[in-house]
Amino acid sequence: MKKGYSILEILIVITLIGVLAGGILSAYRFIAKENVAGHFVAKQEADVVVLINQLIKDIESAGFGIDIDNLTLTTIGSASVRFPSLASREEIWSGCLGFLRNGILTTNSKNFMGKNCEFPNAWYTVLDPLTKKNLCPSSLDYLCNDLTGMSGVAFYATLNDNYRYPQSFMVTYTLTQTNLPKECAQGTYNLVKTIGTAGHAGYQANQPVVSCILQNGFKIRAGIQRGASIVYQDSLSSSDIQNYNLKLFRICLIIQVGGIQDTATTTPRFSSDCGGGPSIDSTWWNNNGRWYRWKVIEQDIHLRNYQ
Repeated sequence: MKKGYSILEILIVITLIGVLAGGILSAYRFIAKENVAGHFVAKQEADVVVLINQLIKDIESAGFGIDIDNLTLTTIGSASVRFPSLASREEIWSGCLGFLRNGILTTNSKNFMGKNCEFPNAWYTVLDPLTKKNLCPSSLDYLCNDLTGMSGVAFYATLNDNYRYPQSFMVTYTLTQTNLPKECAQGTYNLVKTIGTAGHAGYQANQPVVSCILQNGFKIRAGIQRGASIVYQDSLSSSDIQNYNLKLFRICLIIQVGGIQDTATTTPRFSSDCGGGPSIDSTWWNNNGRWYRWKVIEQDIHLRNYQ
């Protein structure tokens, strides 16, 4: 005679199926969570690369169209850099230059977006190619709107009659904690860009560039030619610029990648070319910083317009 399953056996089987199903579901959730976190971190790393490339491109334009006397307005600080550039405003023809001979302008240059340049009725600087002196009249704030009879290198400045040279074309990068995104670790910073000088036309303050930067995790060092070597310095003198010894900026950046995590990380460090460090508050690190991933970025940016 065939015997059926007892209620106890059925309950045991149901329990085992439930345990197995729960384990599978838990494993699936863990794998899915890890997959989402991995994709999020990968996307953030890709976003960081894009933002840093934009920053590098902007700093590469330092000194564009600027005469040798006003290049000395370039400064670096503990967490900031300031430089003049006619390409900084990103108007349609920003980044365009042409060669002038007796008022006739010829060029094959491109604007900051890579489009072939045109030269409308606008304001320019005209520099002597040998001395890098500005040939435009002081009465017009050293900008030219009439190139008749002039010879030199003409750099597009603006269509705006109210802009002043060089005040409206100064660029400053610095750190602030204002409007820090919620995904950033407590105590981190935004890197912001300011265009122009306060009190002059075209002033645009604190445009966000990159967020979630480690405390003391941003610095610019000057690469100065000393004999046959490049020496990295935390300061910059006017003579280094006037003697064409300023060759590059080294950008040193430590940025958060991804959100808070369960695993502690090691303290990020700069190389000796970035001056080592940074100095990090130990209490903040133990309570906050070590629970995030950090990406160290060091990049030399050559300053062609200072040569």
